[in-house]
Amino acid sequence: MYSTSAKHLRLALMVGSALLLGSCAESPTGRPQLMLFDQAQVSKLGIQTFEELKTKTPISTDKKANQYVQCVSQAVLKVTPAKYQQNPWEVVVFDSDQVNAFALPGGKIGVYTGLLLVAENQHQLAAVIGHEIAHVMAEHSNERLSSNQAVQATLGVADVALSA
Repeated sequence: MYSTSAKHLRLALMVGSALLLGSCAESPTGRPQLMLFDQAQVSKLGIQTFEELKTKTPISTDKKANQYVQCVSQAVLKVTPAKYQQNPWEVVVFDSDQVNAFALPGGKIGVYTGLLLVAENQHQLAAVIGHEIAHVMAEHSNERLSSNQAVQATLGVADVALSA
């Protein structure tokens, strides 16, 4: 009926489909999301990434800039849902010309000094920081990691099928 390799491919596809269907979630906007990882795992990765970044990117020593970013970040965090306020967030100002900011799972926020030159006031800075925190709340890191994992698994199954 089926060759051994066809049976393996069929089994792999069934298992993969079951895993994917069982890990479907919905974003806050109602968009379907693939979530293969536990939030604790994703938070741990966020923390590790942030620690690495702190060793590779200079941290601003400008007290005024640091106080400003802390103040704006804390104001934004005060209006997030309670589950995001349970643990303290670490906010770091990185000394870089990049016009950017980010938030990572595990309660980490980074703001580059280049953004402070472009954001004309605290409201604009708050909009950027709030946007980045929203990525964490919508679990976009988990979604991206999961999508990458699904692609790798699919390529692995295809490789096995093609080599058989």
